[in-house]
Amino acid sequence: MKSINNKASAKQLVRSSNTVRWFGYVLFGIVAIIIVVLIYVPWMQTVNAKGRVTALSPSERPQYIEAQISGRLAEWKVSEGQMLRAGDTIAILQDIDPKFLDSNIIDNTQQQLTATEDRARSALQQIDAFKKQVIAEQEARSSGVRATQEALKQSTQRRVALEAQLTLDLQNLEIAKQRFKDRKDLYEKGLRSLRDFEQAKLSLQEAETKVERTRADLAGSRNAELQAEANVKNKMAEGDSKILKSLADESKSIETMSSISNSIAKSRSDLNAIIQRRNSGVVVAPVDCRIVRLYSYGTGEIIKQGEVLAIIAPITSSLAVELFVTGNDAPLIHTGTPVRIQFDGFPALQVPGWPQASIGTYGGIVQVIDEVDDDKARGMFRVIVKPDTSLHNAPWPNQRYLRAGALVSSWMQLGQVSIGYELWRQFNGFPASPEKPADVGRPSKKSSETDGEKKNDG
Repeated sequence: MKSINNKASAKQLVRSSNTVRWFGYVLFGIVAIIIVVLIYVPWMQTVNAKGRVTALSPSERPQYIEAQISGRLAEWKVSEGQMLRAGDTIAILQDIDPKFLDSNIIDNTQQQLTATEDRARSALQQIDAFKKQVIAEQEARSSGVRATQEALKQSTQRRVALEAQLTLDLQNLEIAKQRFKDRKDLYEKGLRSLRDFEQAKLSLQEAETKVERTRADLAGSRNAELQAEANVKNKMAEGDSKILKSLADESKSIETMSSISNSIAKSRSDLNAIIQRRNSGVVVAPVDCRIVRLYSYGTGEIIKQGEVLAIIAPITSSLAVELFVTGNDAPLIHTGTPVRIQFDGFPALQVPGWPQASIGTYGGIVQVIDEVDDDKARGMFRVIVKPDTSLHNAPWPNQRYLRAGALVSSWMQLGQVSIGYELWRQFNGFPASPEKPADVGRPSKKSSETDGEKKNDG
């Protein structure tokens, strides 16, 4: 009996030993698998960030609609949640500025402008008339001066001719004197007759008379020439005086026109300011939008200039995500970094380290990362992410379902490492190892070519 019990105990020990052996094999296999996983299975390092939905364009982000003038609220034209087209009226304000209370101020200013424009047209006609008068005076001066200059020319020619004639007459006089002397001597000697002597004496008297007459004519011609010169100067002075008077009248008319033009410009400016002021009382939607909030101003309440009347959310198709990362993570992110995004209200399963296995998340690409913090003393840096339109990524939800301001969670994808390295890194508190782009800190080929061209041009 004892022997049988010993055999049974031995069999139990053998079975127990086999169980332990198989358990060891399984444990060894598990450890081996874990080691292989740690060494060879890849892991995508990520930077987690939270933020909200926004618009890629600043003009399409939520806007505050402010009162452009101080006035009394006459009427609300919209309600919260209402869709508006650009130019639709939101509210109407009645101006309370005493300067603009007159209902006829636009008509009165327009009438004043019209009257001033009529004065301007009259002034232009007057300027045109003075210009024509100046031209006529210039032509009259030229014509008068030409006539007096022609008379002067003729007087000068006559004087020159008389001077030449006087010279000739004096020569003839000398010849007549010599002939008279010769005939007289011959007559006294009895070699010439009395008749010859008398003819010589008569010729001498005629020569003397002709010289005196030519001298008298020459003196008259010189006086006429001097008078002609005076007439030329007088005609020029008279013409210049008339021209200067016409030019002075023209200049005065131009000054008047300049003053009228300034008045027209001021009247037009005043009219435009009044019209703009009146239009500013009609608050309109600047873009296609939805009314998010209307501030509780009652009808008849006075609203100051600059006070917010409403908040609108522009309709946009360029959705984006605004994220904030710490100063430790900011250097790891660059333009073009891929991002997986989970929107609040949209169920999703994010598998850390294997983004390709995630379900319900959406792809994005880093568009902008600020060089400075958000100026709120938090040490956080803003990152703008736009949709990734690659074929393997689903498009983001429509703005109807994904509204501006909705919260998001994101995983910015960095370098790919092994799971073992990732565990070791996190255990030791080491930073992630980003996969930096090749062109970071390097000028692009295009910019380098442009710089080279500028240097060559210089």
